[in-house]
Amino acid sequence: MKTALIVLLWLYFVTVGVAQSIPATGLNRREPSEPEQVIARIIDAGVFEGHDQKVIGWLGDAAAVIVTRHLSERHLSKTDIEMTLVVLIGAFADPSFVRNDADRQPRTTLLVLRYLGLSTDDSKLKTRITDARKYIEDRCVQCVGRP
Repeated sequence: MKTALIVLLWLYFVTVGVAQSIPATGLNRREPSEPEQVIARIIDAGVFEGHDQKVIGWLGDAAAVIVTRHLSERHLSKTDIEMTLVVLIGAFADPSFVRNDADRQPRTTLLVLRYLGLSTDDSKLKTRITDARKYIEDRCVQCVGRP
């Protein structure tokens, strides 16, 4: 009985070990997510998944640069603006996680938020943009105030 249990456990751990060492290929269809691809999907599809926060959470102001590239030469819809807010807020959820020190300050992000405000006449959306700006500024002040 003990021998059978040991053999089964050995088979289980060997299988798990081999499965984890399989590289991302066309067979398993799981490739690493690039921030540009994730942000484009969020804005275009209007969908934000839990894994997306892991991809954009460390970008900070770099997310605004990617958003600017993606939205250039495009007439912004209400959904585009809403999902852009989701991306920018997610990028500054915790500025202490931002890898590049220069991207911890929301310079380009504030410029993008201003542009979004000028791109809509919807008062509720303008309020959301103002709230997002305040949230991002507050998060950055809190991060700078940490020891």
